[in-house]
Amino acid sequence: MKKFLITAAALMAFLFAASTAQAATVEGKIKVQVYGPGKAFVDGAECGTSCTIDRIWDDVGPAPTVTVTTVSTRTGYVNTNWGNCNSLPSMNECKVILTAGQTRSVYASFFDTQAPTVFINGYTPFGGDHIGIGVDVSDNTEVTRVEYLLDDEVILTKTADFSYGEPDTTGVPEGEHTIQVRAYDANRNMGTSATYSVVIDHTAPVVGLKDPVTLTRDISPGFEPTFAGSEVWGANCTIRKKGGSEEPEESCWEGEVYSKQIPAEGEWEMVLEAYDRVGNVTRVVHGFVVDRTAPAASLVSGPVDGAEVTEGVVAFEWALDQDAVIQTCFWDGVPAADCEGNSSRNLTEGSHDFRVEISDQAGNVTTLGRSFSVIKDPADGPDPDPDTPDRTAPVVKLLAPKQTLNSMSRALRLKVRCDEACSGRVVVKGSGLKFAGRVYLAKAGVAKLKLRPAAKVRKRLLRLNRSIRSRSATTLKLAATARLSDTAGNATSATLRFRVGA
Repeated sequence: MKKFLITAAALMAFLFAASTAQAATVEGKIKVQVYGPGKAFVDGAECGTSCTIDRIWDDVGPAPTVTVTTVSTRTGYVNTNWGNCNSLPSMNECKVILTAGQTRSVYASFFDTQAPTVFINGYTPFGGDHIGIGVDVSDNTEVTRVEYLLDDEVILTKTADFSYGEPDTTGVPEGEHTIQVRAYDANRNMGTSATYSVVIDHTAPVVGLKDPVTLTRDISPGFEPTFAGSEVWGANCTIRKKGGSEEPEESCWEGEVYSKQIPAEGEWEMVLEAYDRVGNVTRVVHGFVVDRTAPAASLVSGPVDGAEVTEGVVAFEWALDQDAVIQTCFWDGVPAADCEGNSSRNLTEGSHDFRVEISDQAGNVTTLGRSFSVIKDPADGPDPDPDTPDRTAPVVKLLAPKQTLNSMSRALRLKVRCDEACSGRVVVKGSGLKFAGRVYLAKAGVAKLKLRPAAKVRKRLLRLNRSIRSRSATTLKLAATARLSDTAGNATSATLRFRVGA
């Protein structure tokens, strides 16, 4: 029995020794390297961005499998590639079978895959040579480029200052177009904005001035802008010396008279600048002359002041220093037809006066006149029939054709009918307005008058016109009074009340 026990113990020692000799331990290593913003875990133990892990196992058994997982440490970055490792369905995990006596190197690479966020926060819906586009853009790293597109075509690229772009649309056809913005980061990830519609317009508005004066004597001449269509969004005006540098900065508008006081004679210009909603500008420059110097003229023949002349033809002549003037003659206050450098009249006994008004194109007036007496020629003897004077006043009638306030700003038209030769004055009043003119009829008939208002009256007419329109009124009430006398001095008057349409 003792002998058997010794033998069994020896056998067990032999078997253990044999087993130990056959199952030797082996060692393998895994080296993990992470590129980019991420870290690794090996079998759940944190590895960081770089580590080496040892594993020991019996060489008679299977080599161990190591699980490597990765986690991004920066928003927008993703593990996009494994090296020397078979990835699982998730790119964040792979498994590695170790090899005895060797080091297995595993690589994980993180790249930015997040596209920039970009949207248009404001834009000009109507454009001419440029359009303005405001942009909000952000990214998990940095935006390196922004592209501005018109109809899917890049028209502007910026690599800095992305908040605003002003693409050049000079060569873009007029009409409706679409705009969009694209943004890129350093890894060429691209983000796009929504699309919006814009209208391109290269046509400047059509503007002008209504009946602008070219020659005036007014202290504050006025000019009225006119706009064709509704394209004008704003307009500025100025009046400046010809060739001056002053730019139009005072607001002006269609239907309103723009005026400015002019201190001196000379060449001046009215400048009008009108713009549409996209900034297309039309500029109008109208030159005019301010002349406040009356014509130089002098009487060269005719009776002197206070002279006595005998009955018969009395003549006056005068000299001028310029052409293109209006000459109006008056004998005893009655207009004369013959008045072009000279005028004459067959006068009878009594006191008489002669006056000639000489006006230039600007309206400056020079008046020449003489008062004198006509006496009978002693050789003619006494009046053969002194007791048959004319004591019958003429019959006068006034007529006013239909007309508007606009036409009145140029001239008020009236007709005066007289049943014999007569002369005198017609005065029109109403609503703060006053027109006056002379009438002369050499025989029975009708005189057609065109009474041109002065500058102040014309301005008053324009204000009345606007006021009447705003109150939906249609007419203006006026009264014309004619005070006339015949050649014998018999006087009469007639009054006509009439309306003028708005």
